[in-house]
Amino acid sequence: MFNRDTWLEIGNTVLSHPLRTALTGLSIALGVFILVVMQGLGFGLQNGVKNQFSDDAVNSIWVSSGRTQLAYRGNKPNHNILMLNSDVDAMFQKMDSVEAFSRRVRIWGMSMEYKDKESNFPLRGVDPDHQMLENTVLTKGRFISQRDIDENTKVAVIGTKIIEDLYEENDPIGTYLIIGGVQFMVVGTFDDPASRWENQMAYLPFTTAQKIFRSTDKVDQIILGTGTMPITATQSLTESLLTWFKDRKGVHPDDPRGVWMENNNEEYERYQNIFMGIELFIWGIGLLTLLAGAVGVANILAIAVKERTKEIGVRKALGASSASVVGLVVQESLSLMIVSGSVGLIIGVWLLEVVSPMVDHEYFKNPQVDFRIALVAMGILVVVGVVSGIGPALRAVSIRPVEALRDE
Repeated sequence: MFNRDTWLEIGNTVLSHPLRTALTGLSIALGVFILVVMQGLGFGLQNGVKNQFSDDAVNSIWVSSGRTQLAYRGNKPNHNILMLNSDVDAMFQKMDSVEAFSRRVRIWGMSMEYKDKESNFPLRGVDPDHQMLENTVLTKGRFISQRDIDENTKVAVIGTKIIEDLYEENDPIGTYLIIGGVQFMVVGTFDDPASRWENQMAYLPFTTAQKIFRSTDKVDQIILGTGTMPITATQSLTESLLTWFKDRKGVHPDDPRGVWMENNNEEYERYQNIFMGIELFIWGIGLLTLLAGAVGVANILAIAVKERTKEIGVRKALGASSASVVGLVVQESLSLMIVSGSVGLIIGVWLLEVVSPMVDHEYFKNPQVDFRIALVAMGILVVVGVVSGIGPALRAVSIRPVEALRDE
């Protein structure tokens, strides 16, 4: 029964051997502390990687051309592969359907001017689906439209960094921005919290950027949306497109550099599996540490029961029930586990709260503990506490009063 006298007795018993109790409690607190901190660090790493993936649509395939490493079909190594409009059209004809796509023209360090302000920023020529494939968040205005593509309009969507440097506090919508000596109307602004680099970008209609800033119909990159395709289907599509593209451009089948294809679906699943493994490892380490603490609790309770053999015998001789003796021992175990575990939990959460604001890296963000994990940890402590107390409790119950009174 949970009453004041029982808890005073438990407190007196636990505190009667302070060093033994402190060392056992320390092992339990350390186990919970390690579990909490490692979970927090694991979440920080997971949040950082998810933040990187949030910059792009997970369900996408990225196609780029590069330089060959192997000689093939009369082409020497280090041959530059050009991806042209005709290649893109042929690729689309090969595919059964195209969920979404965006071609890219990329130019680094393009001069941009507004009134008396001038600076260099990167630009991209893109298609309308690029907003979804790049997870671009519009803050004002609109994005590139299909009409802009069809009519080669001179419009631009600019990031927050360009607005800060060239426009200061002024609203850029409807103004004319000089890009590479050509006048473009700003029709939209965007902010990409997942990537500071993206916020330095100006987006133009693909056809306009290619026509003005390229002497050929070269395409730097293609992004293909895969929609709800299963991961195995995206892998098959990636392999077939890569084989087809290498054959079309005369790239050796084993050449890793001539044509690049990155399947974000596959990459994301790979990271998910890694994180699952990390989480299982963390729980394993934490539970093993708690198990070591539970063994310590069981040992000190066994010693306590041995030391109190005569006392337990007197209790039973005076009519104490087996349930009351078991309850007393289990409550001692629970009190030690919960108090020590709570100390470890509080210190671990406090440490993560202190460290979290100091750590801000693109691959490591917000190392915090999920509230549900804290509840699970406390639940585990309760279970372990009960299990730890059962053995000594059963031993206490098995003591016959006559034998206990004779114990020296």
